[in-house]
Amino acid sequence: MPVQSPWNAFSAFQVFGDHVPMAGFSLVVRIAADPDSVAQLIAGRAANQAVLDPQLALMMIRASLGLAASPAVAFAYANPEESVIVLRSEIVNEVGQSLEIHDHLISSWAARMALISGASVPVSGHVYELPDLGVVRKAIGSALDAHEETTPLRSARRLGAQLRGRGEPFHESMIETLEEQTSLLSEHGVNLDGLPSWWWRGVAARASEPGKLDSVELWTDLPATEQVAGLIA
Repeated sequence: MPVQSPWNAFSAFQVFGDHVPMAGFSLVVRIAADPDSVAQLIAGRAANQAVLDPQLALMMIRASLGLAASPAVAFAYANPEESVIVLRSEIVNEVGQSLEIHDHLISSWAARMALISGASVPVSGHVYELPDLGVVRKAIGSALDAHEETTPLRSARRLGAQLRGRGEPFHESMIETLEEQTSLLSEHGVNLDGLPSWWWRGVAARASEPGKLDSVELWTDLPATEQVAGLIA
């Protein structure tokens, strides 16, 4: 049951290591955990974790938020599946610099996640060069909205991974509709409306001073998407 990624709409702006930085453009790095590896990790932890394994989800968010303290980062949006990092406009001026920062963020996320969880989680990264902050805000808003809209399906798949890990039957065909997703979750004690805001919408962080951890502002209960866009400057 594939889900259309909101990033498909921004694929024309994806750049690679040898791109020439364009004045006035904003660079965004998207870091996404490999879903099959995460599902296997959830399954392996299933015997000893609460339903949906919120502890692992929080670990992945913490790994992403740790990137906000990097001198290269202006803003970070994070959820249990991905993080979206807006780089400071002055940080990339030469060919190859965006690739260096991309590699640094990827390795920092992986190292932080391994330290927090004791597990290795493969991640992939993509760099987008967007023409202005308006497009940056639209991209992050689209990612946030898509994450919220897919909460029932994401949650049902997460529960399915736990069921498999416990030796119980589960197949994607069991959650093809919203009714099936909510029914499976309800059968295992999950009230979607009772899940925390960060589960539905993710969190955000912004550093007022580059590289200083104590200058990072954190939003764990995100406002409306239009207001989140206003946090990105």
